[in-house]
Amino acid sequence: MTHDKIQQTSSAPAGNADYEWGTFDSEAYFQHYYGEPHPDDDAVIRCAVQAIKAAPPLGASLDIVDVGTGPNLIPFFCALPRAAQLTAWEYAQSNVDWLKTELASDAMRPQWRHFWATTREAYGPGHDLPENPMPLLRTKAMIEQGSIFDLPRAHWDAATMFFCAESITERQDEFEAACAAFARCVKPGGALIAAFLVRSAGYVVADRPFPVLSLSPESIETVFAAHAGHVAAEKIGIVEREIRSGYSGFIFLTGIAR
Repeated sequence: MTHDKIQQTSSAPAGNADYEWGTFDSEAYFQHYYGEPHPDDDAVIRCAVQAIKAAPPLGASLDIVDVGTGPNLIPFFCALPRAAQLTAWEYAQSNVDWLKTELASDAMRPQWRHFWATTREAYGPGHDLPENPMPLLRTKAMIEQGSIFDLPRAHWDAATMFFCAESITERQDEFEAACAAFARCVKPGGALIAAFLVRSAGYVVADRPFPVLSLSPESIETVFAAHAGHVAAEKIGIVEREIRSGYSGFIFLTGIAR
C-alpha cells in the first residue's frame, strides 16, 4: 500500500493517494478476514504451495519477497519451506508494526495453527516441517517498509502477492503500474505467484472504506503478458454472493519473469 504522485481529478476513479493508509487498522482487518478461516483461505494456500514447490530452479532454496503483505502470515507460511530468506514488502506503518509483533511471538493464534496445518498438508510427505513454524520463520523473515511502486528491479528469485495490487486503487493505470513493478522485482526466469480479489466493489476496515478494482482472468493475463511468460490465471472459489465484505473468490496467477 502506498501513496502515489499521480494527479487525481474529481471525476476520475479514486486513486491510491485518496485513501488513509496511515490509519489502516491491522487487527480489525485480520479479525474480519482471517478471524474465522474459510475454505477459500485453504484453497489459496494449496494453490500457492503448489506454485512455490514448482518454482525454478527446482530443489534450490530461494530468496522470496511477498509484496503488500498486510496483517497476514499466510504468504510466509506458504513460502517458508523453500525460502533461504523471506521479505515482507509492506507500506503501511500499522501493518509493519503488526507483522513485527506477530513474528516475535511463539504463541501462535488458533488461525495461524490452522493455516500452518493446511500448509504442511499441502506440501505433503518428504518435507520436514515443524509443528510451530515461528522460530524458523524468525531466522528467515525480514520486513521492509516500502511502496509497491518502488520495488527494486530483478532483486528476488521469486515473488508472491496476495490481494494487494487490486486493493490499493480504483484506477486501472495504477493497478497496471503496481503489477509491472511486482513482475519486474524478480530476476528473469523466476516465479511470479499472485492472487486477486474478484466481484468486489471495495472493502471496509474499522468503518473506513478501501478500494478494489474489478478484474477478470483475461484482464490480468493481459497486464502480465507484457512482463512475464507462461502466464496463467484461473478463477478459484467464485460464488454469487460475498463471502466476506469485499470478497467473493479469487483469481490465481502464475508466470515466469522475463
